[in-house]
Amino acid sequence: MIKNIMITTVFTVLVMAGSVLNAAQASDEKIALVSLQKALNLVNDGKKAKDTLKKEYETKKKQIDTMKLDLEKLTKNLEKQQMVLSADALQTKRKELQAKFLDLQNKAATYERELKTKEAESAKKILDRLRQIVVSLSQKEGYTLVIENSADMVLYSKNAEDITQKVIQAFNKKKK
Repeated sequence: MIKNIMITTVFTVLVMAGSVLNAAQASDEKIALVSLQKALNLVNDGKKAKDTLKKEYETKKKQIDTMKLDLEKLTKNLEKQQMVLSADALQTKRKELQAKFLDLQNKAATYERELKTKEAESAKKILDRLRQIVVSLSQKEGYTLVIENSADMVLYSKNAEDITQKVIQAFNKKKK
């Protein structure tokens, strides 16, 4: 059911985009396509943000991996000692182990949330600037219609120009 709705929606959007393109082309409108997702990944600031996030991810991953190793060592030690420990001591060790396991899970979830938030924030800043550049470039070069094509919504257009590379170049030249 949901799949059918999605297919119908995509088909409707494609037909509408095609109709808009045909109407614009029939009246000699100047049409452009731009992939903001591609631009986001290829502009210098996007590459820097991706590298920064990757480094931070690696650092956090090392911390989590260290915690996992410590947890494994504690588990093995507890298995070795369980025969010689009293019931109270064994229970205490198990509680400590469980607390460390929960701490590991919480830290991993927190790190993941932090990285996703930072990624979204940096992408939003760059996308906002990219949109401003698209508007400026469109006005300067006389485009009457610019269609965002990151999702490959437009499969074919006879007269539309892909301005993604121009947007990337303008973004990289422009200072914040």
